[in-house]
Amino acid sequence: MKIRKACSSDKGNIWKLHVASIRKLCVNHYTPEQLNAWTSVLTPSVYDQALKEKVFLVAHDSQQDLIGIGIFDVGCAEVSAIYIHPDATGKGVGSQLLNELETIARKSNIFKITVYSTLNAKGFYMVHGYLEQELTFHDLSNGSKLECIRMFKNLLNDAEQRH
Repeated sequence: MKIRKACSSDKGNIWKLHVASIRKLCVNHYTPEQLNAWTSVLTPSVYDQALKEKVFLVAHDSQQDLIGIGIFDVGCAEVSAIYIHPDATGKGVGSQLLNELETIARKSNIFKITVYSTLNAKGFYMVHGYLEQELTFHDLSNGSKLECIRMFKNLLNDAEQRH
């Protein structure tokens, strides 16, 4: 597996991965109506702004197939997204993407980061040292709301523990 910066030509494959990840991995935590509302706002062009304004990484396998995406908003000190292809779960893809985003945060002198986790990803973030802050909602552009969990991690303590 390799991680690289996403580019505009990746948008179609990012979109397919994102929708597949939501539909398969979030199915036990959100209703079919919520999943439809969520995926209906996604199109390849929805990633244009993130590609320009955020750190947008993709993970791919040896066949160059995308198996994960990770997005970090430096300005907000926020992990905006980590989504893994359903066939690639449990193989460390999400962990490697998250570690890379946290390294970028540290290099940007950001030592506390936030994530608005989907309900199904809470355990993933907790394993990586994130603490639950509060239950909240993510507002979709079509007016739908998705329950999510605001979580944070203090990277300074994380770095100090390694020395």
